[in-house]
Amino acid sequence: MKVSYRKSLERAARQTILIHRTDILIKLILRMIVNNIKVKHAGIFLYDKDKEEYVLEVSRGYADFKIPTGFVKIGKVNPLIRYFTDKNVGLPSGVLLLRKIDDWFKSGPVKSNLKLREFLVDLKNNLSLYQAEICIPGFFRKDLIGVLFLGEKINNKKFGDEEVGFLTVLASNIVMAIKNTWLIEDIGKQLHINKRLFLQTVSALTSSIEAKDKYTVGHTERVMKHCLVIVEHLKKDKSIADWPKFRENLRIAALLHDIGKIGISEKILNKKGSLTQKEREVIQRHPLTGAEILNHIEEFGEVLLGVKHHHERPDGGGYPCGLKGRQIPLNASVIAIADAFDAMTVGRPYRKALSPKEAIRQIKKNKGKQFLAGVVDAFLKAYKY
Repeated sequence: MKVSYRKSLERAARQTILIHRTDILIKLILRMIVNNIKVKHAGIFLYDKDKEEYVLEVSRGYADFKIPTGFVKIGKVNPLIRYFTDKNVGLPSGVLLLRKIDDWFKSGPVKSNLKLREFLVDLKNNLSLYQAEICIPGFFRKDLIGVLFLGEKINNKKFGDEEVGFLTVLASNIVMAIKNTWLIEDIGKQLHINKRLFLQTVSALTSSIEAKDKYTVGHTERVMKHCLVIVEHLKKDKSIADWPKFRENLRIAALLHDIGKIGISEKILNKKGSLTQKEREVIQRHPLTGAEILNHIEEFGEVLLGVKHHHERPDGGGYPCGLKGRQIPLNASVIAIADAFDAMTVGRPYRKALSPKEAIRQIKKNKGKQFLAGVVDAFLKAYKY
């Protein structure tokens, strides 16, 4: 089976990134797997962070697989979970194939190790119980978020190496989408509970973005801090009716300005060379994706505008809407300068960092073109090198 990695993963990202309910997201993912890979059924053991156990979510697909969704729950000591999390098990890590277990029974180390043989028997019984031919772990950093498993193919063929590789990448994207829904759900809860905890949740969401882009770790936090310094010199701007509220919304928008990048593949985000035109177009969609992700949160009206328009330019040459001058929301104009200043002063593999003095010179040079003149003036008052 030839697997189109790019098309399949891009389609999955588009379908899942805007889903904000975990239950709907899981159903969509499993249906997509069953329909595209043509397996009899698929399921996910998803971690329940409140109960500290893994709950089974199943798509019956083409088979009469009658375990109700949420009915089966397993703990961290279950052989299936231990296989992926316990380094002392003594078996090869990674994707688990049912057919490999019989091969392991025949190997020398297993033959002479009664404890390991007992573990393999329990492991095989677990896979047989769920009629699983293949299990793929989904990690977020060091945490096992879920275990994706697939039943037999309809044509009864075995899973090839290319398919296993595809499913491994897919599991990583599924975990990112699930993590995103968890954090979005938590944001909605925290809005009505405690502002301090809410902002911690926002920070957790930004860290999930930076987990994809290894070259911009700390970027959102630095952009937020630059914004708060700049805004101190905008207190007299006539367009700001409520400065404390504007400042707080700016803070949140700055932390979330790149949230749309969570839907972009690591291959593009971490590319060392120049982007192709198509890759550049994918990157330039992230403000719109970010706005769509936040659109369902009523309290985020002003925040959403900052996220959506932080790449607009006063001369009309920005994106995604080509706004000009004061058409651009003020918070977006502040984020634009803070974002550019951090990007210029932090090095990348393909570009050396500029000194703060040189970065400021570039910002002054683009006053009224790339950056709103009044915000440039506030920036220059804040940063004197």
